[in-house]
Amino acid sequence: MSPDDGRAAAPGTGARPPGGPAPEAPAGEPERPAALAVMRGISAAGGVLALRAVRRAARRAARRPAWPVYPGSYVIGDPSACVAVCTLSDAGLAAGAAALPGVAIAGRLATANLGIEQIIANVTANPGIRFLVVCGQDSPLFRPGDALAALAASGTDAQRRIRGTAGYMPSLTGVPAAMIESFRRQVEVVDRRGEASLDELRTLVAGLAGRDPGPFTAPGHAPGADEDAGAGGFTEVRPGGRPRDRLGYDPAGYFVISLGRQHPKITVEHYRADNAPAHRMRGGSAEAVLAGLLREGLITQLSHAGYLGAELAKAEAAMRLGLRYEQDKPLRSRHPRERRQ
Repeated sequence: MSPDDGRAAAPGTGARPPGGPAPEAPAGEPERPAALAVMRGISAAGGVLALRAVRRAARRAARRPAWPVYPGSYVIGDPSACVAVCTLSDAGLAAGAAALPGVAIAGRLATANLGIEQIIANVTANPGIRFLVVCGQDSPLFRPGDALAALAASGTDAQRRIRGTAGYMPSLTGVPAAMIESFRRQVEVVDRRGEASLDELRTLVAGLAGRDPGPFTAPGHAPGADEDAGAGGFTEVRPGGRPRDRLGYDPAGYFVISLGRQHPKITVEHYRADNAPAHRMRGGSAEAVLAGLLREGLITQLSHAGYLGAELAKAEAAMRLGLRYEQDKPLRSRHPRERRQ
């Protein structure tokens, strides 16, 4: 469809819908071919310009940093709102909190290190967030809520360890020190550990939203500027490489994987390098089977272990989803006759 499809020509303008017949000149007036040509040119140019504007907007949207920048156990509310809510170990509280007016995002926090690093990266990527409410039940083992409150109050030492917290391994080495300090300046942490009432949270959030100071701005701070730094010092490596040589068998032997017809189990038969049968294992999950093979010392090559992990995961997926499994083949739907068995 062209940009002008569906547009009705205004009476007396001489314009015409694309593909339609040229209008007749009004009675008593001579035809003006040059004027009609100009109008057609203007209409076509307008369509081209509109398409270009749409494409430019799409390109700008594609370049715009996605938010949140880290995946995690959270629910997005209104990204333009000024309050974020951390529900600690209360998974069920996050969805209700995210639906409250004034909440940008709500989610759980399980650890005093990686979890807090992800909160820091996501919050600093959205300068509109100015308050972080910490609620729900804190983990008695890892104490991430205690660590988050201590971070707001005391910051970190030279090794980026949170000062004055009982949290377990409260080290934030995966984010730059500058990002940590930017987080502490941007948000006010409101400690409501133990609070699990949505009514109380609604009242609290409404009060915080009423004193929203506006988007955070500071010298040298730009939204999304620290996203790459927030990746925790990882070195990006590309996937792919030399595939495992299927003829270069593990000296400990090889395996034939199948699914039992009568019982929903993964069956693995181990053969020695001389093709002599050696061991058989049946299990209900890929993880259990692979752990058993490693325990028995039946795998001696990393490439072999990786191959078996992928194949066992396929076998488990087929078993649980009712698909057809054949070793070294893509998963397929079962034949109707197989389904009746």
